[in-house]
Amino acid sequence: MRNNPARIAWLILLTCFIVFCLLALSIPLALRWTVLHSQVDQSVLVRVTSGTVLLQSNAESEPIALMDARTVEPGASIKTDPRSQAALIFQATTGNDQPGPEIATVQIYPAADVQIAQASRPRFGASSDPNLYDLRVNSDRVRIYVADVQPNGQRFRVTTPHGQATLAPGSYAVQVDSSQTQIVTRSGSALVEADGRAVLVPEDTSATLSASQGLSGPNAAAENLIANGDFQAPLGPPTWLVTKYPVDDPTAGQAELVTVNGRSAARLSRINQPPTHSEVAITQVLGRSVHDYETLILAMDVLLRWQSLPGAGEQSSEFPLMFRLDYEDIYGNHQFWTHGFYYQDPPAQWVVTGGQKIPQNTWFPFESGNLLERLKEEGLPRPATLNYLKIYASGHNYDSLVTEIGLIAR
Repeated sequence: MRNNPARIAWLILLTCFIVFCLLALSIPLALRWTVLHSQVDQSVLVRVTSGTVLLQSNAESEPIALMDARTVEPGASIKTDPRSQAALIFQATTGNDQPGPEIATVQIYPAADVQIAQASRPRFGASSDPNLYDLRVNSDRVRIYVADVQPNGQRFRVTTPHGQATLAPGSYAVQVDSSQTQIVTRSGSALVEADGRAVLVPEDTSATLSASQGLSGPNAAAENLIANGDFQAPLGPPTWLVTKYPVDDPTAGQAELVTVNGRSAARLSRINQPPTHSEVAITQVLGRSVHDYETLILAMDVLLRWQSLPGAGEQSSEFPLMFRLDYEDIYGNHQFWTHGFYYQDPPAQWVVTGGQKIPQNTWFPFESGNLLERLKEEGLPRPATLNYLKIYASGHNYDSLVTEIGLIAR
């Protein structure tokens, strides 16, 4: 070949041409892939709703105590103790990198260990790929709400020591212990995968991922005695009866359905009105026997925007949001149980009883625990028949929301 310079020249020329063709083809393809499919990390807001939580920004950093709110990056871990709770808020990003609507919220219950494994969005607006979220739940319980607000959707995946689930827009509960994971779909659907198997878990069903027995489900979830607790249907009979007090006062407040970041809620409000007592309520008649149930749990998500009276008023009876469960005991006697929520501290001489302080402008997930045991601890007899559930706002001026109401019986 050394004696044939022309052949060498042609070989070099051909090689250069091939390289040129490869570059001419691969560079536009690589640029196209980058524009259409590359992702960039997205920050997540951690908001403490009660107590103090431990926040570890990454595997190399030391945990710190967190009592308020902070923005974190993927890789962060959050641990709650038996007296603390927190919320993770995943938000869309607008064109100027400002926070947009909430894509998902995660309520972290006491004694939980959660890690944000992934939170990313497409780098460029030309991409049609979804936002990608991966939450690792190592222990205890979380509640997850995934909104349907992204034009290209989102892939929200939950990973536990026993498997994983991909969540469509909807509401879910995830419970993890050392031996198993239980995933309950309250609305929407979850694709649950473990050990090479996959099952679709639709609304009002559950799946169990066991370390010893693998994946089982979907199974019928416990019975929810509340109808239209997610307010997909309008207020009014036959589910929610709206009442006001004083009845003839046009300024007594209003009850209406609103949509907040893709989720429907009942809003009970009275704004810029005279400082006189008023109530606005939604009530559902139950008429259900609960003799045979071993567990009864009342749950709801509460958001307090505004209250003019601090605490629960001077007599601890005017909460910006409160509920009353009316029932008859096994002897036929009329009984009731109430619980309220507030965010504004009262003056020292006003003592709040029968309620709890929660953060303002943050969805707070309330769960009663087993009412059959809780009522006994509070000196009330066991219910035999549930008469009605009343949810109401009381005071002078207030603005409160409630949704995902459930009375779960097993």
